Amino acid sequence: MEEEAQEKKEEAYAPPEGAPTESDLLRDQLAQSEKEKNEFLDLSRRMKADLANSKKDQEKMMTGYAQFATAEALLKFFPVIDSFDLAAKHLPKDLEGNAWAKGIISIKQQLDGALKEIGVTLVPTVGTHFSPDMHEAIAHEESENDDGIILEEYQKGYMLSGKVIRPATVKISQKKQ
Repeated sequence: MEEEAQEKKEEAYAPPEGAPTESDLLRDQLAQSEKEKNEFLDLSRRMKADLANSKKDQEKMMTGYAQFATAEALLKFFPVIDSFDLAAKHLPKDLEGNAWAKGIISIKQQLDGALKEIGVTLVPTVGTHFSPDMHEAIAHEESENDDGIILEEYQKGYMLSGKVIRPATVKISQKKQ
């Protein structure tokens, strides 16, 4: 009798034919969980990549700000460097052996070395073709040279990390007709 009661209970709880079994439901839940896990992993990878890209962008931006600040500071010092250049260029012959004059020339060389160390280079001038990106023409002269060859430099131009921060002022050739 107990056996018959047990069989009736099992029959009463038996799922109808074609209905999903408990194991089918568990498989479906597992598949859904796997799908969600993969979506979260993908999201995590994308967020890590976005963070890395954001850090790189921020570093580029900070480098740009630093270069801008350096360029602005250098623009304030270039007139001083120009004055040293003029002083050295116009040093009287009788002072060439003078210790004080040699000291001034040494200071100018130190300034040039410091500029080089921070990545400042001179804009190429005499004998090169004029480029409006690097030069400012303030005079021209008829010449046997082709048009646009730089004949004389009036003021040095400077570049910082390959970017012109002060164009050179120059005289350019104009081919004789």
